[in-house]
Amino acid sequence: MQSFISQQQTNFLVATMSKYSSAVKNMEQTVMLPSLLQDIPLEDQNEAKDVSVSSQNLYECYIQLKYIKDIVESGRLPLEDLKRQINDAYDLEHEDETNLETLFYVHVKGLCAVLNTLTKKANMLTSRYKDMIGISL
Repeated sequence: MQSFISQQQTNFLVATMSKYSSAVKNMEQTVMLPSLLQDIPLEDQNEAKDVSVSSQNLYECYIQLKYIKDIVESGRLPLEDLKRQINDAYDLEHEDETNLETLFYVHVKGLCAVLNTLTKKANMLTSRYKDMIGISL
């Protein structure tokens, strides 16, 4: 039973990562002139309810989404993050196995939530770019 649940979690994570990569690839293929996105605020009254917003503009969001996609697809973390994770893993060695399993599920759930939010951001950015240049949906 535990193996079945782990398999479902893995499939869900892979599907979430695939959906995110697909949304960003679509964004990259649609946005032919990323420089048009500079100076346009990320928040829009309609989308502000759906996607958490920050002080980023659409160009910064575009760059961030592409950077994260590269990390998701390659599986490689930047060096400083890797060093921090090695230190965190060393701290976790002293945890019991039950707690590690719980931590795993918490992190998978958190990762999926972040990827779903980033997918919404990529889709929103693509839609706003299409609206900007006059492509009807």
